[in-house]
Amino acid sequence: QMTFDPEIFFNVLLPPIIFHAGYSLKKKHFFQNLGSILTYAFLGTAISCIVIGLIMYGFVKVMIHAGQLKNGDFHFTDCLFFGSLLSATDPVTVLAIFHELHVDPDLYTLLFGESVLNDAVAIVLTYILSIISPALISNCFVSTCFFNSFISVFLGLFCTVFFTGQLLFPLTHLPHLTKFTKLCEFPMLETGLFFLLSWSAFLSAEAAGLTGIVAVLFCGVTQAHYTYNNLSSDSKMRTKQLFEFMNFLAENVIFCYMGLALFTFQNHIFNALFILGAFLATFVARACNIYPLSFLLNLGRKHKIPWNFQHMMMFSGLRGAIAFALAIRDTDSQPKQMVLTTTLLIVFFTVWVFGGGTTPMLTWLQIR
Repeated sequence: QMTFDPEIFFNVLLPPIIFHAGYSLKKKHFFQNLGSILTYAFLGTAISCIVIGLIMYGFVKVMIHAGQLKNGDFHFTDCLFFGSLLSATDPVTVLAIFHELHVDPDLYTLLFGESVLNDAVAIVLTYILSIISPALISNCFVSTCFFNSFISVFLGLFCTVFFTGQLLFPLTHLPHLTKFTKLCEFPMLETGLFFLLSWSAFLSAEAAGLTGIVAVLFCGVTQAHYTYNNLSSDSKMRTKQLFEFMNFLAENVIFCYMGLALFTFQNHIFNALFILGAFLATFVARACNIYPLSFLLNLGRKHKIPWNFQHMMMFSGLRGAIAFALAIRDTDSQPKQMVLTTTLLIVFFTVWVFGGGTTPMLTWLQIR
């Protein structure tokens, strides 16, 4: 049986992908669209989580009534947990396809920013939902107490991440001292220092019990803006190639393992009704996320988000490595095994069908 430690994914494979995304980011377009990106990433992910959770709770009740599940196997918190992990769109696939096709910068930036930041949101949501007892939800889900505690924990975690990032600012910019030293005479040492200090931003945030994804993303953005320009010509070329290679290697390791897991995991549970409900919930939640939020954002945007961009964003809601890693963290019970199997099927369907149909869809929607 193939075994996989999710911590390897979160601590070894994911940081190079996110850092490379920030390192190669077109900063002008990102910050021009920052308000829209944050709206899609935060509010949109919360909407997706709730919509998927509610729809799946309805399907679970039908399955219990049909005798396919025992009463008590699936609580409302489990449905919300499933919704939170499926709310993470996949930056690996989106970035690869759109980067190769040189898609319109604004559309690329909106999708990139949403997919990277909503991964962090989804990870925090799954963490919070995993520690909330089902009894608390059933007794006071509609109460102000529950919502206040949920929002305060959620916002507290994110604010702490950004605060930690500010504390790490001098550390991650230590290579900036190359302009005052002769470190440029030792390109290999310069590259090694750049790499290790960049990774330290992620590890420091994780060691503090925070989400390192946000830290390493903004570390990549700021390193590209400040530190890169002070490196020697050899180090500039070497660091760019190093992060491109690590990004390529990590992507391929993740997708190769996901392919193997579909056939080698010994405890798959295929439930047609649950799978049907998950597919329906995923598409409905994506629509409830993109179209209403785009309408609201267009009320205040100078450059409106056109309908063809909205349709493409709806179509590009691919699921991937984050959803898979969150689902495989706990497969002790039959419901959790059913969640993993369904998540894998959704990942493969969205990558094959939506990923493969990206070029025809861009042509049909007349997006350059």
